[in-house]
Amino acid sequence: MAYAVEMKNITKRFPGVVANSDVTLQVRWGSIHGLIGENGAGKTTLMKVLYGMYQPDGGEILIDGKAVRFKDPKDAISHSIGMVHQHFTLVGSLTVAQNMILGKPICKKGGILDLERANKEVEKLGREYGLPVDPKAFVKDLPVAMQQRVEILKVLYLGADILIMDEPTAVLTPQEIQGLLNTLLLLKEKGKSIILITHKLRELMSVTDDVTVLRGGVVTGVVKTSEASEKRIASMMVGKEISFEVPKDAAKPGEEALRAEHLYYRDKFGVTMLNDVSFTVRKGEILGVAGVQGNGQTELIEVLSGMATRYRGRIVFGGREIRQSDLPLKRREAGLGHIPEDRQTMGAALGATLLENFIMGGLSDPDYTSPGMISYSKAAAVAKRQYENFDVKYASLEEPAGALSGGNLQKAIVAREIYRNPQILIAAQPSRGVDIGATMFIHEQLIKLRDAGKGILLVSSELGEIMSLSDRVIVMYNGTIVGEVDPENSSEEEVGLMMAGMKGGRS
Repeated sequence: MAYAVEMKNITKRFPGVVANSDVTLQVRWGSIHGLIGENGAGKTTLMKVLYGMYQPDGGEILIDGKAVRFKDPKDAISHSIGMVHQHFTLVGSLTVAQNMILGKPICKKGGILDLERANKEVEKLGREYGLPVDPKAFVKDLPVAMQQRVEILKVLYLGADILIMDEPTAVLTPQEIQGLLNTLLLLKEKGKSIILITHKLRELMSVTDDVTVLRGGVVTGVVKTSEASEKRIASMMVGKEISFEVPKDAAKPGEEALRAEHLYYRDKFGVTMLNDVSFTVRKGEILGVAGVQGNGQTELIEVLSGMATRYRGRIVFGGREIRQSDLPLKRREAGLGHIPEDRQTMGAALGATLLENFIMGGLSDPDYTSPGMISYSKAAAVAKRQYENFDVKYASLEEPAGALSGGNLQKAIVAREIYRNPQILIAAQPSRGVDIGATMFIHEQLIKLRDAGKGILLVSSELGEIMSLSDRVIVMYNGTIVGEVDPENSSEEEVGLMMAGMKGGRS
């Protein structure tokens, strides 16, 4: 039987970079095929070649045994291929049904859109694939997990039998992740073939049938999941044995680094997102913040960092009270570091160079500045050293930050913020979209900062990350702190139930 997808000896080059070199990928019908590798290994590039977004410089593609050549995604869609991108492509101001029919309108006579039929089609597909969603809801009002559901329904509506899923669990909670994995298994039962790009080995091992591993644009291994282990796949990814344990001694908390007292905040629609939130972070400890996305964690970060100013309550950094009018730069000067949760819009200026992005927020750094002057040569030396320490893969410090893969951009941002040696670091989703080797390195750096006497506020949708790194964990639900747990004496299941509003982990 022919493969659903066979990519033979694919090569794709960019100026100064060979993203894929002689790559072969074979995906069976009715299977889930994992595609894994370090950041910059060439996974997404390979899938963009399959989806017609890039043209290969060598090799060929066969769909169900027939050679094809795609000029654009429209060609790929016509061959029953759909791609659910890591960053969603939905239009927030349109309804679910309107989004779904954008590429294939349902019309009445005379070319008028038939929204009633479109709504019924959404409901029908939702029932068939176990993905119910309100067809009349505006996408902008949907939580992230539901938006992803719409993306999947959209490619199914367009007739996809082969689905490419690019980091689909990056922004989901543990409960939502399990729901998505169940959906993938259901799609497989219905005969769909799925290519799953992920950095999460546990998910990879739980649903895939086969795994292809890439490193540096080259295939380093193809294995049946049932015959492999997480450690074996991780070693193929990074080229050496890797430990999943981050060495961590008991915390030795010192004096108070950050205090938040009775914080209240309403968003632009008047919805209360923070409701009497109080906590402290001490020097030499990591305080984890767990919660389902949309329960106030983002707003808490914005209030603390100065991006949101119309709040009530009191914030103190190292004994110094922070005023509402203190802008982010003022707070950085007071010792705050910030790894934003959204690297695309808040963490980097995508059109600016890598060097300019490194310098941002450090205009008084004595290593490369003097009053009114910046030494770009000294700054370049510092940036190059720091990027090398974090294994950021880039062609030149003069290339735009937007040219980096998502994982490499994340590493560049983390490298910049840790270099600043902050007294208090807000680390929001620090390992989102980052490969296992880089994740372990980032975790080690956070532990080093803690052991150097810094206070760290860790906000992550990865409950495993929260539980393994934090010394204490507070849980947020509906804008309120509903409890604090000791991660050494609590389970992920207990915290997950608290995240769902069940105090103490019980209904």
